[in-house]
Amino acid sequence: MHSVPGAVLWFRLNEGRRDALPAKRFFVAAIAVAVVALSGAPGCGDDTDTSVEEPTIRPNLPAVPNVPPSPYPITYPDGTYTVYGLRKRLEHTMDTDVRVTATIVDVYVPPECPEGRTCPPAKMPHLWLGDSADEQDANRRLTLVGYAANQKEIDDAREDAAHGRTPEPPEGEGLPPIPIDLDRGRRGIFEGRFARISGAGFLESEGLLDYRNHRLEGTPEAEPTKNR
Repeated sequence: MHSVPGAVLWFRLNEGRRDALPAKRFFVAAIAVAVVALSGAPGCGDDTDTSVEEPTIRPNLPAVPNVPPSPYPITYPDGTYTVYGLRKRLEHTMDTDVRVTATIVDVYVPPECPEGRTCPPAKMPHLWLGDSADEQDANRRLTLVGYAANQKEIDDAREDAAHGRTPEPPEGEGLPPIPIDLDRGRRGIFEGRFARISGAGFLESEGLLDYRNHRLEGTPEAEPTKNR
């Protein structure tokens, strides 16, 4: 067995190291690249904002309707209410005595009962007031009740007037005479109690007028009377 001189042995060892050096350098460079790549990944210390911005929601609402003002005032210069004003000031007018200037838009007419048949009793006389003579909207009308107990009272009062007879006063202290001039199209001032339910049992959530007195245009002013 031959011994290797020390110089030769050192040369061979160092030659092997020189051959392995490029591989080591490549390995170290690869690790460095991996570290840099990981440091730039989201969630690894990077301050970059990766949140997804939510879309802005704008509700598609219809435009606010342009409601035209009422053509009628709350009250007239003489202090009487319009039908519109009476309900516009509901918190002040409900369950109080009021005076309303309005036109008789329609009058209840009892249905005829054929001879020989039994029909349900007719409703008590009532009519509808409006700020205009052609008011067709039921929500803008005001029901007037309590001026007669039945249609016969009105018919008898008209017959008495036609023959020049003084009508008999209604039974009850302080009751006004049965009116015979409450015809469709007449305009005037109507006095009464504004309420949701009348003394005779009529009921309306928006209020009705329980008759006390009236004065039509072109007629002399009547003296106030007690409610029926």
